[in-house]
Order: sequence, then structure tokens, then C-alpha cells
Amino acid sequence: MSTCLKRFFCPNKPVCSSGRRATFYYPGGGSYSGYWLCNKHQGWGVKKTAKRTCQYFFGKKHPEGQLIYEGDWVMNKRQGVGSMLRKRGTEVQLIYSGRWYDDMKCGEGKQFYSDGCVYFGKWIKNRRHGLGIQWYNDGNIYAGEWETDFRHGLGVMFYANGNRYEGHFARGYKNGEGVFYHMHTGQIQKGMWENDNLKTSVVQDEPNIRCNTVITSYPIPRNYLKYPNEIMRKLFQMHKAFSNKPHRRFNDRVSLAFIHHHRQYASCEERFASPTIVDLYPRAEFGCTCDCENVARNETNISQI
Repeated sequence: MSTCLKRFFCPNKPVCSSGRRATFYYPGGGSYSGYWLCNKHQGWGVKKTAKRTCQYFFGKKHPEGQLIYEGDWVMNKRQGVGSMLRKRGTEVQLIYSGRWYDDMKCGEGKQFYSDGCVYFGKWIKNRRHGLGIQWYNDGNIYAGEWETDFRHGLGVMFYANGNRYEGHFARGYKNGEGVFYHMHTGQIQKGMWENDNLKTSVVQDEPNIRCNTVITSYPIPRNYLKYPNEIMRKLFQMHKAFSNKPHRRFNDRVSLAFIHHHRQYASCEERFASPTIVDLYPRAEFGCTCDCENVARNETNISQI
């Protein structure tokens, strides 16, 4: 009532609304139900995006559904504990549940991906960063360190067939020193890895961890080296630098995502953009009715002279 009186007597003066509203509907679609402070979301509230159909995107895109956020707000930003859900018709799917900061996932939370993968662990700026565990849709499980949305650091990968890898990861791949357990053959393989490729290793038989009772058809031959430890030490030192690869920065991840998103427009760019006359898009497969290509070649030749 007090807000209405202020609006009546002072129509040009902005009104600061605080408290709780049942439901506020936005002109462009969507709604918010919860608490306010000085015309901003503050405290607990539920915000829903607008419902979109294929006609809104001119039939070029199918909407993924209506997003719903339930949780804490601080000055119009998601901050605290909250959950993000996606609603398609009568179906409601949980996307993320955990902590938020500055309108981004930050802290401990659980993410449910559309392909069936599930991640639970630490987040920073909407990216997996810190200790976490992820269940993949193919049955594999990874538990270990993450940096900027990549497996980076020490971790353990449990494979669906029973094998296991323990060691170093860098930029999402096995890099550096690690141990691979072949559970069916009962063999332990210790070596150095680079981008999931094994560079050098030592393999030993361990019948105690063998899942199959049948003796393997590929037994390890007897070692006839006089100084095997010194040889393996030199090989491991040669490939030790693979485990020291720096992690990707947050800005690099944003730039790569932007590049992949706009790669479809690359065929519309100028094909000869450098004085080396290198065909940047040899398989662009688009026709050009003008003489822009010849003009670009001539200008490049003149610049070289």
C-alpha cells in the first residue's frame, strides 16, 4: 500500500521495492518469485526463463526447454546454495545443484550432463577446478584433480573393463609418470605417458590381481639386462617433462569455445590473407562470382615487390 501511495503522489520518483513478491512477470517472458531488496533479487527466490518454441527461432533451432533456478540471490546474482533445472513439458531434469558465487558455479556442486555423465566436486567460474569425481556414460570413472575443466594433476581412472590407471594427467590426457593395471592378465605396467600414448614402460606379472584363472598367452620374457634400473631411470628422465605441462588458462578456454562456435563462418573469410599466398581454406567448397581472388593475389604480389 505504501508503494502505491508513493507512486500516486510522486509519479516521477523511482520507487525502491523491498520484501517478498508472489510472482513478478518480465515483459520479455519469464518470471521471478521471491525476495527483493531495492528492486534487485536478494535472498531466496525462484526464477524461470521464457518459454520458447521453434517459431521463435524461425525453425532453425529447437529450444532445450525452460530453465529454472531455485536458490539464494545477492544483488541480482546467483550466490549461495541453489539448483538449476530444465523443464520440458511436464518433465523436470536437474542440471546442477551446489554453490554459486557471482552468478557462476563456484565451490562444491554436482552437475548432470545431457549425455549421461555426472560430476561431483569443486568448481571455479563455471569450470571444474580442484578435486572431483566424474562418472562417464561409457562406465569409466575418474577421481582426482581438475584444472579449468580438464583432468590435470594426480588422478585415478577406473575403466569399465576392470583396468585402472593411477598417475599424472595434463590437459585431459595421461601425461607423465603413471601405473596401468591390467586386471584380466594380471600385469602391472609402469611408465611415462604423453597425450594418452605410452612412451616407455616396465611390465611385471602379478598373478594375485589376475581376474582370469587362465594363464595369459603373452607372458613376459625373462630379463637379461645387466643394469635394468639404470636404463629405465634414463628413459624415465627423458620423458619426465610430459608431466610438467601447464594447465590451460580460463581465458584460453573462453577463446577456444568462441572459435569453435564461429568456425562455421570461416568459409566466408578472405582466403589469401597473408603475403605467403597460403590457401587457408583449400576445401571451402563455395563459389565466388567476382574476381576477388585474383585481386587478392595481385595485391599480395605487388606488396612483396
